[in-house]
Amino acid sequence: MSLISLELSDAGIMAAGGEPAGLLSVDGQNKASPGFAFPEKNQLLVGCAAEKKARLFPLWVTSHFWDQLNTEPLDHPGPYTQQNLAEIACVHLASIWNRIITHGDEMIVAVPGYYNRKHLGLLLGIANELKIPIKGFVPMALSAAKNPWPGKIIVYLDIHLHRTEVILLNQAEQLTVEDSASIQGMGFTRLLRSWAEGVAAEFVHNTRFDPLHRAASEQELYDRLPGVLEQLQQHPSVDFEMPGGSGIHRVNLTRDLFIKKAEATYAGIRRSIEKILAKREKLNQELVLQLSHRLSGLPGCKDSLSRIAQTHIVELEPGSAALGALDLWNQLAPDTSGQGISFVTGRAWQGRQDTETSVSPQTIFENRRPTHVLYRALAYPLTPTPLLIGLDIGSDEPGIRIRGQIAGVSRKHCSIQLRDDKVMLEDLSTYGTFVDEIRVKAGAALQTGQIIRVGTPGETLQLIACLDANET
Repeated sequence: MSLISLELSDAGIMAAGGEPAGLLSVDGQNKASPGFAFPEKNQLLVGCAAEKKARLFPLWVTSHFWDQLNTEPLDHPGPYTQQNLAEIACVHLASIWNRIITHGDEMIVAVPGYYNRKHLGLLLGIANELKIPIKGFVPMALSAAKNPWPGKIIVYLDIHLHRTEVILLNQAEQLTVEDSASIQGMGFTRLLRSWAEGVAAEFVHNTRFDPLHRAASEQELYDRLPGVLEQLQQHPSVDFEMPGGSGIHRVNLTRDLFIKKAEATYAGIRRSIEKILAKREKLNQELVLQLSHRLSGLPGCKDSLSRIAQTHIVELEPGSAALGALDLWNQLAPDTSGQGISFVTGRAWQGRQDTETSVSPQTIFENRRPTHVLYRALAYPLTPTPLLIGLDIGSDEPGIRIRGQIAGVSRKHCSIQLRDDKVMLEDLSTYGTFVDEIRVKAGAALQTGQIIRVGTPGETLQLIACLDANET
């Protein structure tokens, strides 16, 4: 069995695998696939192809499905055949998996810090629907960190499409997440919009040409902004030209322009860092800021964050969370064998001899009562109220309507409910209900990880346990 790791940031999902481990192409030749989706004819474009439609068809392109991962019906589905954001995320993950499956047959996922038990349950359900064997989850802040900083405070910073994350790490016998903050509405999408408006203002002022006046030129501007950002890392200014009307229009774009437009975001990050340090009484201590490549490459970001007293900036390499997840899992291999799906909450520093040689991950599937049942990528919560499973579920009854292979499935086939701190299944069918391929006689207590089958060859459902909010 070979392992692939995924770095789940909607600003650009990345994957690592192979021998020796390296970053994989996940979207054509691209090493990152952004979280965009666009319905076109009979297919759903995702990733880079959808991003290139974002300014042309702003009403139909969505980029919130990873950030707000849920199963709520879409408010305005329009041409989307998908019913909710989780189904859109499923298409995106399927596209990535199909490109990288030749490099491995199991996956671990480095997840953003704001993902809670509901997000992880849905992600596990999506993977189950796609038949992707998930070995475990690890916070991106833990997997990206590699080197110890004795006596210093470590803060991991990352920027996604719609938010920025500030994560305080605790160095003890193990590296763990001590606290975190998520700055919603202050992500890469906001920065791109601010920069595009700034560039457009330069064109209007100098040439009277407005690239935001037409959708095609607006899309071209957005497509080329990443290249401008890359050039501004090396040069104080760049010459930029765009076709419009009857000629070519040129302006000189300075790094200072981009820094000025981004300063509100940088100031918000500084305030969030200072707030989280003050809450933990860690102000006026030496600070190490570990910046993801998504953040460190932004003009003026490092200089702005350096204004915080006693601060050292560390620039992480692209895909450091994906590559680090593989290294971390190799360390944990003896402890994770046969344990099902794990959520890692701590890691030992590589090469350190004063810590334990391994970290036992928190195991979701062992010694946990099931909290949800998964069916076709949706996670249904288990409560004292019976959850009916079958072909005909009333609108006023909580339940799961079986679709697909329905031979041998009764109208009210079985029910699952929480009873006296146990999850109990009651068979209501004519044809029988099977748990791990053993027919249930009247009723049975269920354990996390078990598979329920109804019908022949039938449809399957899986029992899972989701994390509490304070366990992420």
